[in-house]
Amino acid sequence: MILLPSLEEIKDYLMIDFEDEATDRTLERLKRTADVYLKGMIGEDYPADDERAKQVALLVIEDLYDNRGMNDRTSTNRRKMIEDFVLQLKLELRRKKDDSSNNDSEA
Repeated sequence: MILLPSLEEIKDYLMIDFEDEATDRTLERLKRTADVYLKGMIGEDYPADDERAKQVALLVIEDLYDNRGMNDRTSTNRRKMIEDFVLQLKLELRRKKDDSSNNDSEA
């Protein structure tokens, strides 16, 4: 369950004052991405209703929204975030593989 900032809070933070379905879908996707990022960085049961977690989520969403394309001017923070995502995914895949191997050997 995602208890991070609402779509309205995200739009306020990003100073988006117009209605656009494509933008709303993008922001909802980025909200889910921020949730996964925080789960990978903090843990599955991180306090999603904590104001600090909400602020981190807003910062992640802002960076992803403002820098939707990779180019030579991509921020160092964005590159770090991408590296973190890749590392998290690799570790999760390894963990799933290890869990699968352990389950197979126990059978």
